[in-house]
Amino acid sequence: MAKQLLSAAISAPAFFGVNTQESGVTLQEGFAVQADNCVIDKYGRLGARKGRTTLSVSKDATGGANVGVNLKGVSNFKDITGTDLMISWSDTHFYKGSEALLTITPTTSDTISAGNWQAATLNDHHYFFQRGYIPLVYTASGGSVEFESFAEHDHTTSGYPSANTVLAAYGRLWAADTATNKTTVYFTTVLDGNKFSTGTAGTLDISSVLTQGMDEIVALGAHNGYLIIFCKNNIIIYGDGDNFQTGMTATSLTLVEVIQGVGCIARDSVQNTGEDIFFLSTTGVRSLNRTVQEKSQPMRDISKNIRDDVIQSAILEDKELIKAVYSPINAFYLITFPTSLLTFCFDTRMPLEDGSLRATFWPSMLPTGFLAKDSDLFFSGSNGVEKYHGYNDNGVKYEMDYYSNFFDLDMPNVSKIVKKISATTVGATGQNFTLKIGYDYSPIYYTYAFTLDVGSVTEYGLAEYGISEYIGSIKINDQQANSQGAGAIIQIGFSIDIDGAPFSLQRISLYAKQGKVL
Repeated sequence: MAKQLLSAAISAPAFFGVNTQESGVTLQEGFAVQADNCVIDKYGRLGARKGRTTLSVSKDATGGANVGVNLKGVSNFKDITGTDLMISWSDTHFYKGSEALLTITPTTSDTISAGNWQAATLNDHHYFFQRGYIPLVYTASGGSVEFESFAEHDHTTSGYPSANTVLAAYGRLWAADTATNKTTVYFTTVLDGNKFSTGTAGTLDISSVLTQGMDEIVALGAHNGYLIIFCKNNIIIYGDGDNFQTGMTATSLTLVEVIQGVGCIARDSVQNTGEDIFFLSTTGVRSLNRTVQEKSQPMRDISKNIRDDVIQSAILEDKELIKAVYSPINAFYLITFPTSLLTFCFDTRMPLEDGSLRATFWPSMLPTGFLAKDSDLFFSGSNGVEKYHGYNDNGVKYEMDYYSNFFDLDMPNVSKIVKKISATTVGATGQNFTLKIGYDYSPIYYTYAFTLDVGSVTEYGLAEYGISEYIGSIKINDQQANSQGAGAIIQIGFSIDIDGAPFSLQRISLYAKQGKVL
């Protein structure tokens, strides 16, 4: 009697994201052991990330010849008239604009030799802070433009903190982390970010609430009417006792919570998502809301499924080079580690049951800074300002890769002879696509190469594929190959060169015969 044909289908490959913490053979279907240069789209499919498109042509201060630039950060300034201006910086200079980067030089500033600035906007001023440097302020209103240091801008040499982190919130600037004081938050007078020493300006010393020894302030945040002070090993939360958020003062601030044993190790990892704040700790990427709920239980972080990868990348990295962004339009949180050559993408739309987020890896996308502005996402880097746009990296294709969990078709002790393998894909007409199948944990895979073409799958409704988000010649393809090989444990994967068109994977299927009992 002929043995029954076995079948398996992964209807939404990598729907749960990458999981490198568990053994691949015990992973729930829907997890992937590898998903590179991709996102999980709004339909729950594994799709290609967008690419990088360089916007900038660097100019000197007079608008002259191309001079080249290696940017370390980028920010957006909206002045009092509502005019947007992109301001970026390298280790030595500041620039304005996005396409033509014109050098702008602050007056009476320190000689700049580092590009770890943090920017904040209050009213019609844009401020820049970096430890060891006189703060800078850019003003553009009423047709006049000024870019100068605080030493020139209505201050004395002792009237401002040379701080490393700055936050605009509740009608004030808040700054902290100077070279000589790691436990004091400095704040300006109400609605005037230029004045740290007059009016209702003041300081907040947190040393008295640190009951388990001293700590150091790393970053500041604001969320739901609270001032969040991120230290290396503690998170301190203050609220406004007078319920008057604009103009909260040291006398109205009320200590709400001190979370011990969990802190932030990278200033620019702190990103407000609107509903939460994400940050990098020694145990991975964490959610402030969940940290408040769980107090000192650091293992339940949003990066739970790739925790070791994140932690190892953080250990190897200069913390000043770790940058992050939350993009509302894309609904993801990105955090980059240039030394490890990795950017992690966390999808925020549908947390898993344990509160962790679905994650993918971007090994070929290594920005030095981010800017989420309106419906766009921008990067800074060696090419100047780049936009998250299109489906190649400045005209160069990039490779998207996926490998499933290991599975045994519920017959762990029986060899399976795979007869056919197929993949249903959306988009990427004319691009090279390679299906892969491996057995029994071998690093050697049987491969089947295709060129995605005009074919379509008519038995499925178009709505299932969500093709309305695509434009141009988008096709639905069902690629099939007669397979080779056999084994008790099976793994499926694919690779595709992304070059000019969007791509998503809808389903992978295989058909096998039962072989010998092992």
